[in-house]
Amino acid sequence: MGEIVIAVDTSGSIRKRELEEFAGEISAISEEAQPEAIHVVYCDAQVQSTQEFRAAEPVRLEPKGGGGTDFRPPFEWVAENDIAPACLIYLTDLCCESFPEAPEFPVLWVTNSRRMAPFSETVRISLE
Repeated sequence: MGEIVIAVDTSGSIRKRELEEFAGEISAISEEAQPEAIHVVYCDAQVQSTQEFRAAEPVRLEPKGGGGTDFRPPFEWVAENDIAPACLIYLTDLCCESFPEAPEFPVLWVTNSRRMAPFSETVRISLE
């Protein structure tokens, strides 16, 4: 598998427990899919920071954020950095209405809420 982008919602509505669950999901994706690279994009109302993990590299997240929410900046970051991801996975509570236009690459919205994203597939996870 090529490169994937994982956007992590770090807005004020995301609690530590959710971030820990998101970290577990990213580790599982890394181990099972073994992508060439994982670009983790931390975003609240803007991209706050990014990390890159290569295949077989341990995933240790360093989330930054805490403000409002806007789902568009990670998609803009992908375009600005000229990345053609195999997919973008957005880990979020979906508490926002600022969605981008649907991109050319597949998107998977992963959430613990009952909300649905306006495009692509939305998958629910439960916090343990």
